[in-house]
Amino acid sequence: MKQFVKQVMKVLAFVCMLWFPCSGTVFAGELKDGSQRVFDYAGLFEEEEAARLEEKTAQFRETMKVEAIVLTVEDANGQSAPYTADQFYFDHGFSESFHENGIVVLIDMDNRELYLGTYGSMIRILTDERIEDILDDMYDAASQGDYGDAAMAGLDGAQYYFKKGIASNQYNYDVETGEISVHRSIRWYEALFALIVSTGAAAGVCLSVVRQYGMKENTDVNNRLAYRADCRFQFQNPSDQLLHTAVSHMVIPRQPPRGGGGGFGGGSSGRSSTHSYGGHRAGGGGRKF
Repeated sequence: MKQFVKQVMKVLAFVCMLWFPCSGTVFAGELKDGSQRVFDYAGLFEEEEAARLEEKTAQFRETMKVEAIVLTVEDANGQSAPYTADQFYFDHGFSESFHENGIVVLIDMDNRELYLGTYGSMIRILTDERIEDILDDMYDAASQGDYGDAAMAGLDGAQYYFKKGIASNQYNYDVETGEISVHRSIRWYEALFALIVSTGAAAGVCLSVVRQYGMKENTDVNNRLAYRADCRFQFQNPSDQLLHTAVSHMVIPRQPPRGGGGGFGGGSSGRSSTHSYGGHRAGGGGRKF
């Protein structure tokens, strides 16, 4: 009888393995529902903390039109923190909500790393320097074991810089190819200055033409005749003669990069480092804890 039971158990175990195949991903189970944005696979959050984080991510979707994902993992399955964040964001379809605009706040307990992934417009908003500022706050909380506060610090920091907008000196730097993509923007005061200058120039030309060629109704007849008398042409046969030529040479020295920050412009304060994932563009930064 015991032998029979053992055989039955082996068969059931084999059937379960066939019915629930291993996917190779680090995430256990399916997503609960379409509104869930907090995925605590490492079991770091209290129920109340998870609820507050869910409310915060909902604010991102409703007011900022940006996806915000909070993810914790216990076993990264040998993958790096950036790969884990990118995989979860793109493979679960979160990139399809707002033209890929979004972030992933990741607490990787396997690699002991805090990571903030950026996508879409959030790549330009969250520069490397801004991400470091956010990671400072996340690290302070995580080093004390307050992982709920660490995740909230990541969301709060991203929301703060979203309101500040894209930095004036921002540019994307592809760490794989070295390609640079500069963000072009016109500030309101620049547009106003351009409008004033162009309007003034146009008005000056118009006034000058009116002043030179305008004629009043009570202008004296002799003045009009004199004006007409000047309107005659005289044709000549002009010829140009080359008198002198000179050629000068001057070496223009190459200017070294300023600021010592990545070899571009005024340093790395506006740089957003990017990489590729499955044909998508992704950014972000992390820190060990």
